[in-house]
Amino acid sequence: MILVDKNIKEYVSKNELITEGYDEANVNGVSYDLTIGSILDEKENEVDEYQLEPGEIVFIKSREMLKIPLDILGRIAEKNSRMRQGLKIDGPHYQPGHETYPYLRVQNVSGTNTVTLTKGMRVAQIIFEQLQEQPDVTYDLQKGASFQNEEKYRGLGNYQKEYSRQIRSKEKQALDELENVSQKIYANVLTIMGVLVVFFSLLTIIIKHLRKL
Repeated sequence: MILVDKNIKEYVSKNELITEGYDEANVNGVSYDLTIGSILDEKENEVDEYQLEPGEIVFIKSREMLKIPLDILGRIAEKNSRMRQGLKIDGPHYQPGHETYPYLRVQNVSGTNTVTLTKGMRVAQIIFEQLQEQPDVTYDLQKGASFQNEEKYRGLGNYQKEYSRQIRSKEKQALDELENVSQKIYANVLTIMGVLVVFFSLLTIIIKHLRKL
């Protein structure tokens, strides 16, 4: 069951779903609009405004602090208006027992337009869904839950070591491919140089022969 506006307000009044940054004006019929609290620039510093160029990706921290009840799931969804503006918003499901500021990935897919991201801008929506039962292991009890109470951006969190190996593997593959291409280019250059040496040698011989005539 999807929570509707009156359900959302009721949960919030009990200090659940959204415990900080709540604005009743952001409550929709079946969702709540999340707003930008800050934007992480290329150095992961939190800024209040950012010029997002075509193709560029940044993470934003929402103004709202989520506190997902043990029988609720939060789903991030895009806003129609932001899609039409050329923004693509991605976010995870927020599981039962998850308490955190959402960090969402924002990409400018407009192709041509620079989009200004600003603090307080409504950027995405979250839909709350009532579960049939409470999970045996909620997020607050999950071993190694990397993103519980994430007030500061943690990057890959506990997945850093595992994912870094995968990233290095891709980097090594790219370097190997680059080396192979470099070797082929070098071989081709040597071939061309050899052809040029033969050409100029023949040209020198022909010139000497013509001078003797």
